[in-house]
Amino acid sequence: MRVQTFIGKVTVEALRQMDEHINQWLEAHHVTPARVTQTFGYERHYDGGSQEPVVITSVWY
Repeated sequence: MRVQTFIGKVTVEALRQMDEHINQWLEAHHVTPARVTQTFGYERHYDGGSQEPVVITSVWY
């Protein structure tokens, strides 16, 4: 089994872009997902103080 992970920001527009990116990847690689997982977390900025919410989607195939 293999996995491809996608990380995106948590805004409506960013989630739409991630959907489009995942769909294009699935079509381009002729992949049939066996399992999909999503995790919500925070990415620390380089300044060390601020954090930004992110969603991590893993497609197992």
